[in-house]
Amino acid sequence: MKLFAVIVCFHPDPARVRETCAELQAAGALPILVDNTEESYLDREGLVGCRLIALRENKGIASAQNVGIRTAIDAGADAVLFLDQDSRIDRACVVALRTALSAGPAMVVGPVCVDETTGIELPATRLGRYGFPRPVLTLGGDGNRSVDVLIASGTLATRTALAAVGPMDEELFIDFVDTEWCLRCRSRAIGMEVVSGAVLRHSIGRRFVRFGPLTVLEHSPVRCYYQIRNCFLLLRKPHVPRLFALHALVAVLVSRALLLLFTADRTAHGKAYIAGVRDGLRGLGGRWSAVVPARS
Repeated sequence: MKLFAVIVCFHPDPARVRETCAELQAAGALPILVDNTEESYLDREGLVGCRLIALRENKGIASAQNVGIRTAIDAGADAVLFLDQDSRIDRACVVALRTALSAGPAMVVGPVCVDETTGIELPATRLGRYGFPRPVLTLGGDGNRSVDVLIASGTLATRTALAAVGPMDEELFIDFVDTEWCLRCRSRAIGMEVVSGAVLRHSIGRRFVRFGPLTVLEHSPVRCYYQIRNCFLLLRKPHVPRLFALHALVAVLVSRALLLLFTADRTAHGKAYIAGVRDGLRGLGGRWSAVVPARS
């Protein structure tokens, strides 16, 4: 199996990127780095054996992933592994994913994702009969688990699945891109599994904040905008179950409202919240043009 790994970068930690690439190459995966940073950021000389594509503009994770997918397919990839720049993956994880994919019948597989800071498992998702989501926890279990939505980082998809499902949805720009693509897989009856023997450590957001029994992940104002707006966009897509999209919308609206109670940049978050609702109701997609700090 000819395996390529697509890593989307935006102001990445070069040392971590080099470490990830070394682990991928040791596992027989060829890294493709797609850099969304506005100016040249990564040193080609420090990335021997990697393909570096500098977009010199933040075109969003969906667009960058599509560039990486096309590059991998044109180079003869049998499967493509997707990774975030903040993920820590080792050779054993890659081998476990590739072995599971080769064994079938699933055409898309993913690892057990664990938050690097807290050690908490970040669950995949299974949808009920009417589309209501429930978390699927796999850490410490035996065997693979069938799911409907995987976390993007660590997802390994066959060339056939990528061709059948189509490219990432660029109107979403960043948030819920993986969710929307997975739900397209579901609508086409393409099998997806979490591989219990593959563990990936991942860093998301700024920090976790507890509100009684609720745990809320803090992101930047710009991510707040995309999270809210894109939930409205999901409601417009026929392959996304209505109950799933409504559940996501309510969860995001409530969690982002709670963050307004304590975040230091309350004004920026408030503006992003209002803009996300406004543009979501209007059905606007693509990059948000407002001048807001873009780091997550």
